[in-house]
Amino acid sequence: MADGREPAAMGFSFHYSESEDRIALHAPTEDDETVVWLTRRMTAGLLVALATLLARSNPNALRAPEHAAEILGFEHQNALVVASGGQGLRLQASSLPRTLPARLVEHIELTALTNGRGRIALRAGDSRLSLELPRENLHLLYDQVIGLAKHAHWNLELGEPWAASPATADSEPRITH
Repeated sequence: MADGREPAAMGFSFHYSESEDRIALHAPTEDDETVVWLTRRMTAGLLVALATLLARSNPNALRAPEHAAEILGFEHQNALVVASGGQGLRLQASSLPRTLPARLVEHIELTALTNGRGRIALRAGDSRLSLELPRENLHLLYDQVIGLAKHAHWNLELGEPWAASPATADSEPRITH
């Protein structure tokens, strides 16, 4: 973009490619469509960073850090139940557009915004992409990405997400390849 900001995605979907053994993020923006690829390592980093961002931006978890895992676990389950209408979320098969160039994600930065939303900024070569999501959707994103990683049999061994994410208001999470 001319003003130096990342283009904001208008929607997005994740896809697992068995032939690439990577997760693709397909995100149409105002200007065009972008596909960026997440390796196992970047996916693991994204999941840890999402859990950290959610922990560090939950006021109840910050007030009671000894109960942060339970507070965040309840929040996560509630987000999934509300989103699914109590039916449970399932991964659905889909395909990527074939004509788009695919770029490998090299850097991810997550930021908690003051309006209760979170921003995920991704850099893949010269491409920049930004996803701004409500807190509930950050939980859904976590759930969907971990579901794809399990589908891919990646065995990321992340442990319990909220236990590994201390509820302290330190710096924002970043992942660099």
